[in-house]
Amino acid sequence: MTPEVPGLVTVERVPSLDDVDGRAWNDVADPRDLFQSRTWLRALERSGEGPVTYLIAREPGCSRILGALPLYESLPSHGDYLYWPELHFQDLLRAAGPLDGRLGLLAGSRAGFGTRLIVDRTLPDSARTRVLRALRDAAGAVAADRGLPYTFFLFLDASSWKDLGPVVGDGDHHRLANVAQTELELPGAGFDDYLATLPRNTRTSVRREVGLFTRDCATETVPLRAAITTIAPMIVRVRAKHGMAYSVDAVTRRLSAYASALGDASSVAVLCRVRGRVAGAGVMCRWHDRLYVTDFGRLDDDAPDPFVYFNAAIYEPVKHAYAAGLSRVVTGAGAELGKARRGSAVLPLVHLAWAAAGGPDRAAGGRPDRRIDTAPAEDRKEHWRKLRGTHPRYFHPVWDELL
Repeated sequence: MTPEVPGLVTVERVPSLDDVDGRAWNDVADPRDLFQSRTWLRALERSGEGPVTYLIAREPGCSRILGALPLYESLPSHGDYLYWPELHFQDLLRAAGPLDGRLGLLAGSRAGFGTRLIVDRTLPDSARTRVLRALRDAAGAVAADRGLPYTFFLFLDASSWKDLGPVVGDGDHHRLANVAQTELELPGAGFDDYLATLPRNTRTSVRREVGLFTRDCATETVPLRAAITTIAPMIVRVRAKHGMAYSVDAVTRRLSAYASALGDASSVAVLCRVRGRVAGAGVMCRWHDRLYVTDFGRLDDDAPDPFVYFNAAIYEPVKHAYAAGLSRVVTGAGAELGKARRGSAVLPLVHLAWAAAGGPDRAAGGRPDRRIDTAPAEDRKEHWRKLRGTHPRYFHPVWDELL
C-alpha cells in the first residue's frame, strides 16, 4: 500500500524521547542503526550527553512521524573533539569572527561514523525533500536562538548526503570527511568462511597474524561495564597519538552510555593480555544483526605487539559475530586500507554545514562569501581520488558520485 503523501509539514521541538510515542519513533527510525534507537538516545539523556532538543516533523494533527532530527550542543570542553564541528570547518571559524570558538549545533548523531537520516523511507522523493526542508528551517531557528550561525552534520553516509542534496543552498558548505566508514559482510557460518573470501596472500598474512597473536596473547571477553575504568585511558592514549584530544571523562561517559543502553550481553570488551598484562582492548556493541566495533585502546607503545590491533578490532569481533549469528561487522572509521585488505568495504562520509540566512559566510546581497578558504574540501577529495586510483577494488562504486 502506497503511503499518503503529506501536505503541510510542521516541526515540533521536544526535549526528551520520553515525550515521543515509542511506536511512532520506532516506525521512522532505521532498525539497523544503533544510534537512532530509543535505547541509545535515552541512555545518552541519562548520562547528560543527550540532545538539547529533538525536532519532530509531522502533518498537523497526525501522530505519524515523518522525520526527526536530534540536535546536540558540541563544546570543546566535552573533550570529544572528533565531534567538534569547528575541527572540520576551521575555515568557517576564521571567517565567522569571535563566536567563543563555536559555530553551531551538531545534527543527527554524536556517536558512530556514518550518520543516517531519521526520515520515513516510504515517502516519495519530493515528499522526503519537503520534510527535510522543514527540519532544516527548524534547525536553523534553534541555532539562531543560541546565537549560532550553522547546523552541522558530521560523517553523513552517501545515501543521506544524496537525500539532503535538494535542500542544500548557496551559503552551505560540504566536504568529504578525512576518514571513511568500513563494514565487513560475513559470508558463510564461521571464521574459515571469512578467510576463504580473502586473496591468497592476504589469507596467509591473516593466519600468521592470528597465529602469532594466539601464541603470545590471551583474550578474555567481559561485560563492557566491568572494563570501562581499565580501557578508557587506553582509548584516550590511542586517539591522542592520532591527534584527537579526548578526555578520560568523555570516553568514560560514552562507554557507560553503551553499557547502560545495551546491557552486559550486547556491550562487551575483548581484553588482550600479554604476559598477564592488558596490552590492548576492543569495544564491541551488538545491535540486531550487526556488531559495531566502536573503540580500540592499547596500554603503551613499548608493549609487545603480536598484531593486537587487527585481532582486537577485526579478527576477534568477526569470531564473536559468527558465534552470535550476526551478518555484519561495522569495523568503523580510520585505518581504512588495513581493514579493506581484510575484507571490509570502504564507504565515503561527508560533512555538511547548513548556514542560516544572513550568516557569517554571506556577503551583501545574500551571496556566499567566496573569501572562505575551500582548500580543505579540495585536498580531501584529491586524497581519496588518489587512494582509490591506487586501490580501486577496495572502494565501493558510490565513490563515483562523489569523486
